Amino acid sequence: MNIYPDFSNHNYQVIRELGRNREGGRISYLADCIDNQQQVVIKQFRFVQENASWQGFKTYEREIQILQGINHPRIPHYLDSFETNDGFCMVQEYKNAPSLASKKSFTSAEIKQIIVSILEILVDLQQRIPPIIHRDIKPENILLDRDHQAYLIDFGLARVNSQDLAMSSIVAGTPGFMPPEELFNRPLTTASDLYSVGATAIALMTNTPASKLSNLIDDSYQFQFSHLLTGINPDFIDWLNKMVAPNLKDRFTNAQDALSKLKPIDITGIATLKLPEKKAQNKSLVTASVAFISTVLIIISTFLNLKTSTDNPVVNQQVNQPTVKPLSKSLGEEEQWFKNIKSRCNSVEVITAMGRETYPNTSKGVGYAASCYALAGRLDLADKVIQELPKNLRVYAAAVVFNIGHPVADAGDDRSAGPIMELVLRYWPDNYMALYHAGMSAYVLDDYAQAETHLQEFLRIYQHQDSWTNS
Repeated sequence: MNIYPDFSNHNYQVIRELGRNREGGRISYLADCIDNQQQVVIKQFRFVQENASWQGFKTYEREIQILQGINHPRIPHYLDSFETNDGFCMVQEYKNAPSLASKKSFTSAEIKQIIVSILEILVDLQQRIPPIIHRDIKPENILLDRDHQAYLIDFGLARVNSQDLAMSSIVAGTPGFMPPEELFNRPLTTASDLYSVGATAIALMTNTPASKLSNLIDDSYQFQFSHLLTGINPDFIDWLNKMVAPNLKDRFTNAQDALSKLKPIDITGIATLKLPEKKAQNKSLVTASVAFISTVLIIISTFLNLKTSTDNPVVNQQVNQPTVKPLSKSLGEEEQWFKNIKSRCNSVEVITAMGRETYPNTSKGVGYAASCYALAGRLDLADKVIQELPKNLRVYAAAVVFNIGHPVADAGDDRSAGPIMELVLRYWPDNYMALYHAGMSAYVLDDYAQAETHLQEFLRIYQHQDSWTNS
């Protein structure tokens, strides 16, 4: 008795089942094309299958659209599709290569060859206009032939148009291999798939099953894996850490960049000495460097005379402060609200927390609400909250944000402090300490033009207001 579906009317004879997708109703079969005996893969979606969903059908539709535009030797080609009485089938080229997940261990050299092979496929996908983001790279979706050449399959979650690239409509992917920006439904870039490639490399290097890979990720979304490796080149460890950096801005920009950095590395070799790269000696760099040095000298030489307080810099700072006190309904109400919510002012919880906790309807309360969003990295929402105030009261909210953001700057977190201080300056442009921190953050992050602008303005306001000049 034949237990497999009969597709002979469509010129295919099923040989055996290859696997079932985690979403109900999706089954893959190995089959022969009756006319030419070419082996193919038939992916079947059955509407009547228990737990089947319309999203599964949409996934196949999307995969067909993407595969029709791809002609890469290591991506199985789309061949055909047809309707059945209870569903839909897609036919794809068959590669006689097992899943990467089916083999338990590889040598370091083999792992490098596999990762290079995957990155080469991504280079082609990312150089298309618009680029293609796969979104579900993991060992189960990578086939491996005898020469350790990788084949990438399952494009059902991929995105191709600019709108989909900017923001996915749904969170999709596999825990452990899914980049944080996908997890939190944030914009995707060509660096997003690199995270999944890095996670795959870590799974192979540590011999960790895909289902348990998320156990290697800590509460800060950092992979902790180096303690599981011995005899591995520190340069390769650094490369892996850059691939799986939680913030996509800290990863390689694209697959070509990651590939070029990986190729010279001997995974089991020793680290190479890296000399700092020379920066262009252009006018803006020289000017910014001079401003930077001058700023440091000013701060050091006058430190003992400054009356600013890092605990409450807004109150003691001698700048053009507001002369009218912010409105407040009850003493300490705003501070208490912020104290209760502060622990949830992070990228994961902030939206839910702010939706549940109503902040005090005062300029100071708005300041604390904006501070919560700012600490979570949602400067867009912080700015939106401040914009709801009348123009003459927005500076008070900015003052609160400055007070909260100042310790972040003092701690040296330039990536966080810079944008926070830029927000403060939008409503309090003559706050010289905000100018200083914004300028220093820009300098550290190599934005010399912005650093020059802020630091020069800092010097002008600071010297004038503290009577350093007669102007």
